Amino acid sequence: MRGNIFADLKKRPGFSRRTALRTLMSVGIGVATIPLLPRAGRAADPLSVYTWSGYDDPKLFPDYVKKHGGPPNFSFFGDTSEALNKLRAGYKTDIAHPCADDMTRWVGTGVVKPIDESRLEHFDQFWPELKNLPGTVSEDGKQRFFVPFDWGNSSIIYRTDKVEVKEPSWRILYDDDRYKGKCAMYDSGPPAVEIAGAILGAKDIFDMTDAEIDAALPLLRRQRDQVKFYWSDNSTVEQGLSSGELVAAYAWNDSVRRLKKQGLPVAYMDPKEGMRTWVCGLVLPKDVEHEDLAYDFLNAFTSPETGAYMLDEFGTGHVNKKSFEMVSEDVLDSLGLDDPTTMMKRTVFLRAVNIDREQKYNDVFNMVKAGG
Repeated sequence: MRGNIFADLKKRPGFSRRTALRTLMSVGIGVATIPLLPRAGRAADPLSVYTWSGYDDPKLFPDYVKKHGGPPNFSFFGDTSEALNKLRAGYKTDIAHPCADDMTRWVGTGVVKPIDESRLEHFDQFWPELKNLPGTVSEDGKQRFFVPFDWGNSSIIYRTDKVEVKEPSWRILYDDDRYKGKCAMYDSGPPAVEIAGAILGAKDIFDMTDAEIDAALPLLRRQRDQVKFYWSDNSTVEQGLSSGELVAAYAWNDSVRRLKKQGLPVAYMDPKEGMRTWVCGLVLPKDVEHEDLAYDFLNAFTSPETGAYMLDEFGTGHVNKKSFEMVSEDVLDSLGLDDPTTMMKRTVFLRAVNIDREQKYNDVFNMVKAGG
């Protein structure tokens, strides 16, 4: 049954690792329990990769398959906290796939070892903005613990035939009366509170003071009245924008491409407060057993060919700059990535939020949603 559910999810137009995980967990299935689907002629391979669902697609690492005759062994986690806890408890793998905002904890707990930069064949082709994200290198810059791989944005999708953008701002989802009741917001405390903080000029949106959070409360309450609904599945946003029920929504950039493919007049806003950019990547656990194979996999995953496939099929950015030269301008434009250099100068790269602050953000958000 698990395999059938997962196969059905992958056929959905709004499929992503997030929607797949959410739906599977809603019916009581943890991703770690999903067996890998058999592949015809799969070669035995000792390398093990611990990652998100969907990243076992052989088209993401053709150079590895060509060199070693088959794919490595994959296991999946539901979220990076689960992955970290398993590694700390002794789970063995050669490669793991956390995100940059996880790395302060991953490095701090000692579960990963430094990367040998000289063994990264495509390092000179990496976006420089992604090479030294906070927490991914040592404070003195001499040790690298993280190889960036995939990245993407969260911003505002809007109907260009129904929205007049006087000034690009996240305020459209909070207090722009022109679109009251026609917007949607992601159902998560940290983004809602952090964006409110950015609008109001908080010093550090990832570590807001109690006073700054209190100052954001009126704006969060105004957002509660502004949105038609808070969403947890991006397909509901796409359906709402398609039908005209919504004119603007918080969304991931892969949704923009799907809607444009349908011929819908939509655009992806570059708010003056900045888009929100997540970056995930690969690490070597401290007790990696098959290190040579692991570097072969790192190099395959960061090749320009893999990047072009990621952009074209996954709708997400890739660490290799050359990959952006291998896809059409229409693809890049549809993802809001037509000028990545300028975008990355303006964007807000997600960082780790202290556990007590994250709890505070969630508590405040849930209180506001409940009418408080």
